[in-house]
Amino acid sequence: MKSLPIIICLVCLCLSLQAAVTATFSPREIQLNQLKTFTFDPADPESQPSLTQLTITNQAEPTHIKMQVVLRWNNSVIIQPNQAVFISREPLATGANLVLSNRDLIREQGSVYFEPEGNISIDIIDVIENYPTLEEAVLSGYYPDGRIFMEVSVKAADAQSWDSTATFTINIRNTGAIYLTSPGKAIGQVPPTIDTAPVSFLWNAINTGFNTQSIVIKEFPPHMEPDLSTVAQTGTVIYRTPEGTNVSSGFSEYIPFNDGYYYAWRVYTQLYTETNYLELDKSNSGTNFVASDWFVFQYQVNEPDPVGSEALQSMLNALGNSQLLNLQNLGFTPTGEVIYEGRVYRGQEAIDIISSLIGKDIQVEIKD
Repeated sequence: MKSLPIIICLVCLCLSLQAAVTATFSPREIQLNQLKTFTFDPADPESQPSLTQLTITNQAEPTHIKMQVVLRWNNSVIIQPNQAVFISREPLATGANLVLSNRDLIREQGSVYFEPEGNISIDIIDVIENYPTLEEAVLSGYYPDGRIFMEVSVKAADAQSWDSTATFTINIRNTGAIYLTSPGKAIGQVPPTIDTAPVSFLWNAINTGFNTQSIVIKEFPPHMEPDLSTVAQTGTVIYRTPEGTNVSSGFSEYIPFNDGYYYAWRVYTQLYTETNYLELDKSNSGTNFVASDWFVFQYQVNEPDPVGSEALQSMLNALGNSQLLNLQNLGFTPTGEVIYEGRVYRGQEAIDIISSLIGKDIQVEIKD
């Protein structure tokens, strides 16, 4: 029985610590490759893109809600504490919610639910003049790499201290142009000839940490050299980076290229902006991309290796197929190439394909 008063006191203590008014952002964090200087224009809030929503909940008696907004870039304070304070126009009922967007938060005038407490005057240009690094970048039209924090504190209007503070974070990592290095030349120039295998693809691009770089390779017949007007609409895509895979700054997987054919390739990455942002731990299916120029080269096979042809002939003999043996007796000899599903294989790869057929029933046809 002696423990009963202690239990009652603990319960009372827990209740006294419970916030009367709470605030929650959704999403709480997003990733962007660029953020324009006046995305959050307090003088024209309706022009702001809707990036997040703030839900305010009253868990006590009906009351007017007081709200304070603070905006920071890294350690630089753009909107100071006590500079943007609002009070709700109407009391918020017990258990009721108010849902606001950033348009309702970063503003000088009142909104549907809140009115300013005193005069609010926010001049972003005046503020950033105190931070030379930020000023130089912002005057160019975009925020530099860094993090923007929007902190909103709420409480009952007559409360002495803030009940709850919620933070919305924007991670900015600017991306730039993608520059291809090799193989090939920019489309419109004379395509160089490549005869090595595998072909290594190299380029330079900023790795933001959350963008995924991808490569696409297209094939064109010898009589269809691609140009600026045809490269996007014609040709056959023979490789594209699988979704969700990042090829970073190089690609060297073996691809069996055809002799005399042209190949065009480029690298692209998705661009995340105010209208196409990436939520933390949530993918975005937007269609904004940054892409390199197309590079083009022509593939040329080295002269066939006689030893390779002999090895291929030996492997053909091991198949024990009477039709193939008859062709050999008629004077036919292998060229050293194996065509499988429309692709040409040579050397060890051709031998490996023939080897996989040993012990299987096969049918041979002679075609022009």
